[in-house]
Amino acid sequence: MSRIKSNLLKLSSLVLIVAFVFSCSDSDDAPAPVITNFFLGIESATDPAVDVLSPAASIESGTISPVNNGFEQPAWMSFIQGKDQIFSAGYTSAPEFTSYELVNGELTKGGSFFTDLAIYASDVVDEGTMILMGSPREGLSAKKIYKVNTNTMSIENTVSVDFGNDAANDLLAFPVDLKVRGSKLFVAYYLISASGNFSTPSANEARIAVFSYPQLEFEKIITDDRAPNIGRYYTTNALEMDENGDIYTFSPSSLACGYAPTPATNSGILRIKDGQTDFDPTYHIDFETLSGGYKINDMFYVGNGKAVVRILKEDETNADFLWATYSPTSEQPLLETGIVDLNNKTFTLLSNVPKGGGGWNGAYLVDDLKLYLGVSSSSFADIYVIDVVSETATKGATIQGNYVKAILSLSE
Repeated sequence: MSRIKSNLLKLSSLVLIVAFVFSCSDSDDAPAPVITNFFLGIESATDPAVDVLSPAASIESGTISPVNNGFEQPAWMSFIQGKDQIFSAGYTSAPEFTSYELVNGELTKGGSFFTDLAIYASDVVDEGTMILMGSPREGLSAKKIYKVNTNTMSIENTVSVDFGNDAANDLLAFPVDLKVRGSKLFVAYYLISASGNFSTPSANEARIAVFSYPQLEFEKIITDDRAPNIGRYYTTNALEMDENGDIYTFSPSSLACGYAPTPATNSGILRIKDGQTDFDPTYHIDFETLSGGYKINDMFYVGNGKAVVRILKEDETNADFLWATYSPTSEQPLLETGIVDLNNKTFTLLSNVPKGGGGWNGAYLVDDLKLYLGVSSSSFADIYVIDVVSETATKGATIQGNYVKAILSLSE
């Protein structure tokens, strides 16, 4: 072998060795892929029905069944998406909260705690903190704010609060959602009859109580008569915060959403700008006028100024419509789906999403400018994938059960 040929072979070998070393180095330095696991809270089709927290390989296609698949729960459970946990909560006067998290890739049941009041509003602040608000459903007793350590699943602080009641007219200030932003806690509420019949004789303005955070001291109440009561009974998304820290509220003004009598003010959207603690006087969407008569039942902020809304038109004089959006397996579903551009104040109806029934809270998951939305009636239960960029919707997974009540995810 000539010296030139021998040197070329040595050089080639060196290049291969260097390439191999750098290849291994690149592979070692590259971040591990993020694996997302999906979980659904499903009401089973068994008799009696039970709730099951079920894993799902995909929510964009296929069929998901709760049968022998997941953690069985009592009926009437609700589920809360945490930062790195999932929380289940009972619908009782003293509910138990239980955490679930991924351990070695498997969903594992963690700790739990009880509250002494039923919980009607919550916010997961960060990986270690959750804020809950409990309230009576009748009478004028004080409400309570619970600050929860989600690492230890224990209540760190309980504060009794008394705000917003209209004692002269026997009306209870009832919380519907809360949101922590910086040094403030915002609590959306509406007035209901303290006798327990849930009538709403004073519903023509939006109301929010503002507290300091983390001190949880009451500061003030803000109101706005351009929109009626914010949220509805057991909603979880009445206060939606965008990338800029602006908070948007929605007001249903709907008999079907439980308001009786129906408010005279149109269903609408308001805003509290980042750094402010009052409603923005320059911002208001009269949603009924914008949409041609629709009212908002739910609003889910997705991104880039766009939110998905579940909406309905109703006969305000028909008593059968009262609470009509609270049946996820309705034989006469009312809810349609659309997209509202909060920046440009435009609305797009998604005609290929079928009418669905409602629920105590919406089943949804936001991911990468898409919303995964549970839609169901007496004849079907599906997930729809809504792309707010293209303003299109496609059918996703099918649910083998009565309906999906929560769409959740954890990453590892």
